[in-house]
Amino acid sequence: MRKKLTDDFVKKVSVKGRVDFWDTELSGFGLRVSESGAKTWCAIYRFQGLPRRFTIGKYPTFSAKQARVAAAKYLRDAKAGDDPAAEKKVDREAITFGYVTKQYLEKYAAIHKRPSSVYADKCMIEGDLDAWKNRKAANISNRDVAKLLDAIVERGAPIKANRTLALLSKIFRYAIGKGLLDGGTVSPTYLVPRPGKECSRERVLTDAEVKKLWVALGDKPARVAVFFKLALLTGQRAREILEMAKDEVDFEMATWTIPGARMKAGREHRVPLCDRAMAILADMKGRSSGFVFPGTKPGKSLSKGTMIETLQRMKERRDRRPGERRHGCGPQTMICCGN
Repeated sequence: MRKKLTDDFVKKVSVKGRVDFWDTELSGFGLRVSESGAKTWCAIYRFQGLPRRFTIGKYPTFSAKQARVAAAKYLRDAKAGDDPAAEKKVDREAITFGYVTKQYLEKYAAIHKRPSSVYADKCMIEGDLDAWKNRKAANISNRDVAKLLDAIVERGAPIKANRTLALLSKIFRYAIGKGLLDGGTVSPTYLVPRPGKECSRERVLTDAEVKKLWVALGDKPARVAVFFKLALLTGQRAREILEMAKDEVDFEMATWTIPGARMKAGREHRVPLCDRAMAILADMKGRSSGFVFPGTKPGKSLSKGTMIETLQRMKERRDRRPGERRHGCGPQTMICCGN
C-alpha cells in the first residue's frame, strides 16, 4: 500500500494484522505496522538480483524525516553495489572485547602462563578493562588506550598502567594472530608509550641488616622464621620457597631442584644448599606433610596470601600501643577489647 509517509500519518495509522506502507516520494522506503501496533521503518532494494530488506528503526525513535534521510543513504549505497543489510549484520555480530579476553585467558594464558600470572591478568581484565567488555574489539583505538592509561596514572598507579598496556598488547596480538580480528587490524597499543617510569630494584640488605633480621626471627612463629631464613640463604622467590616439596630436596647432594612448571622461565632450576639451609630443612623433614610449608587444605602448600596475612598480624601486634594487652582468649586476638 502506497502512502506519503509523514509523522502525522504514522501516528494515526492502525491496522489489523501486519501491513507494509510504501512511500510515494522515495521508492523503496517503507513502514511496517504489526498487529501489536509496533511501527518500524525499513528500506527494500535488490542485491545481486535478490530482494533485500533493511530495518532502519522504530517510530517514534526515528521520525519520518530522520527515517527518510537514512533510507535515502542506504538505497544510494545499494545502488552503488553495496549490501547495507549484510554490513549491518556483520557489525551486529562483530567480536566484542569481552569475547576476545575470554579466548585469551582460556586458550592462551591458561596454557602458556603460570597460574599466578593468569590470575593477575584476570584481575586486570575484570578491573580497569571491564568497561570495554561489550565494545567491539576492532573499534578500540589508540586514543581509548591512552585515555585509560592516563586515568590509571592519575589515581597514583603508574606501574599498574604499564602492566595494563603490556596486557592489552598481548591480548590484541593474540586476537589478530588467531584471526579473531581482521588481519589488517593494527593493535590499538601500537606506538602508545609506557606511562610509568620503571625503576629497577637494586636495594640489597647489608651484612649488619641480615644479622639483625636473623636475630629478630628467633622469637617469630616457626613457619615465618623458616621462610625468611630460606629466602636469605637461597635467594629464591617467595612462591618457589612456599611451594617447596620435601622430595625436591636431595639431602645427600645438598641441592634443591625446582621443577620447570614452577619457574618463571619454565626450566628446571637446581639450587645448591649451604649447611645452615640443610639443617633447617632436615628439621622440617620429619613432618607428615609433603610440603615444607603445608597449607590448610590437604595436598596444598601454604599460599603467599596466607603468609602475607600472618606477617600483617605480626605487624599489628608490634604496632600495638604501650600498655595494651592481649585478651586471654587466644593468640589470634591482637588487642584486648576491655571486657
